[in-house]
Order: sequence, then C-alpha cells, then structure tokens
Amino acid sequence: MMAACMADGVSVLSNVAQEPEVIDLADFLTDCGACVEGAGTDKLYIKGRIQLHGSEYNIIPDRIETGTFLLAAAITRSCISMSPVFPDHLSCLKDKLLAAGCRIMQQTHDTLQISAVPEHIGYDLQGFDVKTGPFPGFPTDLQPQTVALLSTCIGSSTVEESVFENRMGYVRELQKLGHRIQVCGSTALVFGKEKGSHSYGSQVSATDLRGGVSLVLAGLAAEGITEISGVNHIDRGYENLEAKLQLLGASVTRLSPIAIQL
Repeated sequence: MMAACMADGVSVLSNVAQEPEVIDLADFLTDCGACVEGAGTDKLYIKGRIQLHGSEYNIIPDRIETGTFLLAAAITRSCISMSPVFPDHLSCLKDKLLAAGCRIMQQTHDTLQISAVPEHIGYDLQGFDVKTGPFPGFPTDLQPQTVALLSTCIGSSTVEESVFENRMGYVRELQKLGHRIQVCGSTALVFGKEKGSHSYGSQVSATDLRGGVSLVLAGLAAEGITEISGVNHIDRGYENLEAKLQLLGASVTRLSPIAIQL
C-alpha cells in the first residue's frame, strides 16, 4: 500500500485485510496526500502521487492490548475501566465475554468498564467456544489469552485456530500452571476448573508474544508465584505491561538479569 502511493499509475490490491489497522494506515496516507480508495473492503485502488507531505495524525488504540486487559479483568474476576478504546473494534470478544457472564458498560464513546466480580454478576463465568478468523471475526492474537481464561471458567470449551498454523505451542507452558488442555492439530479442548484445571504458580517460558502474555494472565489468577522467562517476546507488543498491571493492583515485578562474574 505504501509503495503504491508513489508508484506511477493506478495500483489495485486484491484480497486485502479489512482490519482496523489497515483502514487507519489508509487514512494516514490520505492525510499525507495519498489517493487510497476502498479501505475497509477487500480491494484497494491507489493512484500514485509524485510526492506526499507531512501530517499530524492520531493512530487508533491497540485493540489487541485492549482485549488483553479485558481478558485480564475476566481471569482475575475484577472490575476495571479503560480509555481510550474503540469498542467496535472488539465486538466479537465483547460478545463472548458477555455470554460468559461478564458485565461490560460503555461509559463514554471511548471508555469501557468490565466487571467479572462474582458478587457483581451473581455467578461465576461460564466457558464458551471460539473460532478465530479475519476481522471482524475473533482475533487470532487474542486466542492464547482466551484459552488461559477458559481454564478458569465453568465447563469445557473448544478453541479452534483457523488463521495460523502451529499456534498452540504455548499450551505446554499453561499446563505447567495446572491448566487441563488437550490439543489436536489446530483445536484445543479446554477443561474448566470443575473439570480438573487448577491454577498454581510455577516456572514457565514465553516463546512468542501472545502466548507469552497468556502466561502473564494465567499467573495473575494462579495461587502462589509464577516466574516467566523470555519476556522480551512480550515487550514487542506491550509497552510497560508490568507498570500498567501494577496500577491495577497486580503484584508483578520485572527481575533484572543476574550478572555472572567470570
């Protein structure tokens, strides 16, 4: 898309992702003088320009970070508010959390409050089934965090990954924390807490971004201390994650590497 903005003639991009981030990039490029049409559909028409110009532009909030904090509130049975967020960008996750029993209130146009406190909602959270898909489907980048949540819910749940292959490797680490999960290909069968899952602290390793943050969420809900190595993977997608969790009352500490004297 960016290359086509300054290429000669008209470029047509087909089978384009319809994620909000693609639309936001198109809006930014248009603000810089580019000619991009069709953003939000699967086909873009881009007329090349000789040059672009500078612009001041506010990018949209990170919907995956927002979704991660919604799931963090759910897994810890807490109540938090978040701003700024674009609720329409997370409609699929919101529907699943509402079906599980969470209460979600849009306080302003860009502020969401979620409550999973049993005393507020009147019961514990129920499991649900998920199949990932391109936007507006359930985000694949929230799949690992959702599996962590489902292990703490009532009942059994099925999570099917239909976007990427081999995205269930993190399950082995969740199992070290007591989560009862069976994986067959791209599908995970998650057993809730009354089906044998029990969260307890352990030493685990993050091997990728989203799988790594699922371990953080699981650790927040586990009994005892969870120690996660490989947090550099998590840092790629979450800025100051531990500081934000601390502001919400979580007991999270980043350990400095131990210097070894030779």
